[in-house]
Amino acid sequence: MSEFRIFAPATIGNVASGFDVLGLAVAGLGDTFVFEESNHYSIAVQGRDARLVPLEPEKNTVTLAAEALYVSLGITPKRFHVTLERTLPLAGGLGSSAASSVAGALAAAKIAGVLDRKDLILKAALAAETVVAGPHLDNIAPCIFGGLTLVQDVGDLRVYPVPMRAKFWITLTTPPLHIQTKEARKVLPQQLDTPRWTRQMAHCTTLALALALGDHEQIAFGLKDPFAEPARGNLIPGFFQAKALAMNVGAYGFSISGSGPTCFALSADEATAHKVADAVREVFGPQTLVHIAEPSLQGASIL
Repeated sequence: MSEFRIFAPATIGNVASGFDVLGLAVAGLGDTFVFEESNHYSIAVQGRDARLVPLEPEKNTVTLAAEALYVSLGITPKRFHVTLERTLPLAGGLGSSAASSVAGALAAAKIAGVLDRKDLILKAALAAETVVAGPHLDNIAPCIFGGLTLVQDVGDLRVYPVPMRAKFWITLTTPPLHIQTKEARKVLPQQLDTPRWTRQMAHCTTLALALALGDHEQIAFGLKDPFAEPARGNLIPGFFQAKALAMNVGAYGFSISGSGPTCFALSADEATAHKVADAVREVFGPQTLVHIAEPSLQGASIL
């Protein structure tokens, strides 16, 4: 095995109303992984939050995913040294653990000669992601397939890549704090009454259809989230003020990316996306990290 690199893009889980169902890949932001042949697993980490990433193979999602793929094939593992070149925040709401899981599964698939088996890559990445964040695919799916994805069934690994006609810009704003996915799930309502449940379904289905059909007038309705946002917004100081400012400068919608603390807005054009960033930074502070981009239509790739 010669050295090779894998890039895994940032992803927005939930995309507001699509809790654990919708995911969106973001262009120009992600983590890079450099793999080299070795007789044992070893891990090095560079870049953002490097000191927080576990170096033990039994705890790191890159190696956990690779092992899961080898097990699914019933073959002897071919181990490697991997260097993580990180730009995604750990526990930041941009699919960092999913990116590592997908990279590990994709690397093992390349080594084993089964790159065409997206089902096995998906299964192996989910096995690793489950260890650190619980069983959900809304970051893994767009990280693999790119674009907008709809998770139909986690147990059966059913994912539907949604074709998108809508053109829009994404503003990501990350305040300087960490929120663990498992902790963010604890604040969610355990039950929904029928009116609230049907309202959430209306927003989610509208969003998927509006993005697929390019119906920009309906995107704003689709980005409303009466389920997770009211509870998780309280975990991010200034969230509701930032949302109001983002909407005032013309965003279609503003919500929490995954479990947060990263927030995202969708806008009609790049100029509005920059206005959103400026407005939100006034609330979250000068240390807020900003990324403005279009969606990525390509998932994780071997460079």
